[in-house]
Amino acid sequence: MDLRQAVRIWRARWILTSVLLILAMVGAAAAAAKTPRFYQSASSVVLLASRVASRQNGGNPFLSFSPSLTLTADAVSRALMAPGTVRQLAAQGFTASYTVALPPFTTSTTGSVLLVTVTGTDAAGVQRTLQAVTAQIGPQLAQLQTGVPARGQVRADTLSFTPQATLSISQTARPLVVADALLLVICLGTPIVVDGLASRRQLRDRSALPDYSALSQDRALRDIPAFPHRSAFPEEPTTQVGLAFPGRATGSADQQAGDDPAQGEPRLPSSSWPPARNGGPSVRHPGPTGRRAGLGDVSRS
Repeated sequence: MDLRQAVRIWRARWILTSVLLILAMVGAAAAAAKTPRFYQSASSVVLLASRVASRQNGGNPFLSFSPSLTLTADAVSRALMAPGTVRQLAAQGFTASYTVALPPFTTSTTGSVLLVTVTGTDAAGVQRTLQAVTAQIGPQLAQLQTGVPARGQVRADTLSFTPQATLSISQTARPLVVADALLLVICLGTPIVVDGLASRRQLRDRSALPDYSALSQDRALRDIPAFPHRSAFPEEPTTQVGLAFPGRATGSADQQAGDDPAQGEPRLPSSSWPPARNGGPSVRHPGPTGRRAGLGDVSRS
């Protein structure tokens, strides 16, 4: 089914389609009112080289980035995302969901940056969790460097911190978009399904009806009254062909006189009516002209 046929069905069943669309809009508004709002807050922390490693660059740690800092940042992110750390923070009341990860595109410089993102339905709880996770990076980094002198340890410095949690439109609208799309499919698909069922029912009803044309022919044949058998041709009247002559002479005039006309007279075609059927006798009548042997001639002979 193409779009043109679907539009034709929607126009034909516009009442059903309109009612379903109105119900869908009401349902979408109710879902939007009941859908929880998601808030998000983020911070970024950079890992700096130790004082010993940055001495070659005049003691400037921002000139001493190396791949070792990327490996250190990855280790810290894995430690903060471990289930034990998550349970520890949740036990302290920081229940919002968070992630600690490296930037999507890492280099020797950006690989030492950790991005902390906290998401939740409570703006205040999101902000508290962000502060707790960001503050946990320093102790976790120090724990990984246990036994290393302070001059040789990698340090952590906060680059940015969101002061207040903001509404996350993408996470809030995602379930609404899914619900609205589902409602729209139901509203536009229901008239098509109803039209298909109605068409199928009509076809089934048509196939279940008897064949009235054949039925009328059968009734017409049954209504014909039964008559005795009659011949297709009218019955021929019986004609007495035998003639009685004096002296017990019998026969037709043609037989007595013969079939040949008098000499010199033209022969006329004989006519007979009704025509002879099944070899029956026929009576010949003389034409308007011509001469045949009469009864007197027969008697004189």
